[in-house]
Amino acid sequence: VRQKSMERFHQSMCSKSMESAIRPSSTLPRGGTCRPVAAIEAGMLAGAEIVTGSDAEIVASHCTKDLSWLQPSIDSLEILGTKVIDVHIYSKCGLAPIGAPAGAHLHTLPNLGRNDQVYAEYLATRHHSLPGQVFFLKDSSFHYGGHDFKKYERSAVQMAQELRTRGFSCGRAPPHCGPAGNGSQWHERAVLEAFVLRNYKEKHTQRLRGGAPVNATFNSPTQSIGAWLASVLSQPTYSELRAREVWPVCYGGSFAARREQILRVSAADWAALAKSLSRADNLEEGHYMERSWAALLSPPLPTNVARQLLCHPAVKKAPYSGMLLATVG
Repeated sequence: VRQKSMERFHQSMCSKSMESAIRPSSTLPRGGTCRPVAAIEAGMLAGAEIVTGSDAEIVASHCTKDLSWLQPSIDSLEILGTKVIDVHIYSKCGLAPIGAPAGAHLHTLPNLGRNDQVYAEYLATRHHSLPGQVFFLKDSSFHYGGHDFKKYERSAVQMAQELRTRGFSCGRAPPHCGPAGNGSQWHERAVLEAFVLRNYKEKHTQRLRGGAPVNATFNSPTQSIGAWLASVLSQPTYSELRAREVWPVCYGGSFAARREQILRVSAADWAALAKSLSRADNLEEGHYMERSWAALLSPPLPTNVARQLLCHPAVKKAPYSGMLLATVG
């Protein structure tokens, strides 16, 4: 019953968000056609370099969920030709991981910043010794069961296959909200940078586990995702992000990236993000970071491609602020 209730809640939130889509902010050249997002993406992949046979590490953020799904994921990656050389499990909630692969490195951290802090800390400390690919996975990645998120789930193999032609791959497909519209990974930066999430349900807190501070507040001292990034990142990194009209966004907290994309951001920037995400367990900055990973770990789109995408309506309301609709109706 609870699972069905959660599914109805997400579907309702998804639909309300999609229904807020505003008119496109760009006008195509005279005689131009607004092509479907899928067609634009296919054009982007045409002629892309294919990278295969890389070594990889898995970084798993653990709180309470069973990790028995990890070994089958590793086995399937090996069959594909991706050699997993190390598995790092970062446990934050005071519980020993169940089902961890043999030989995995277990790290215990204070319960601060959740999975986003884990990933940023890893990138800061391992910046000089990264493998060819890194898979960042939450312990809940494959625990959605009958939840609405289950249908958006992407396996480690699907992520690895996408990494062959792109430097970044998301562990969750964009949401589909039926008549309200279907989303895409692409977001209009000018709308997204104003995103805030002033309220978050107490039932999602983990503050009573793993020594998280009890009195920490959810709300960020900064007033939006854009203001937060400006306050944390170095000027060159922030300026490069802000120059882009369109950002990719990966929801769900699981993704993979190639080494050359990770190195586009300095170790100092990753360390600054990790520090900012250490303010509390349940914090607004985590939702900002969730919406920033893909942009930080992906190269900018060519201007002509970004302008093509901007012919699609952009969602105005949270939780999908700025998302460009792939289809409507």
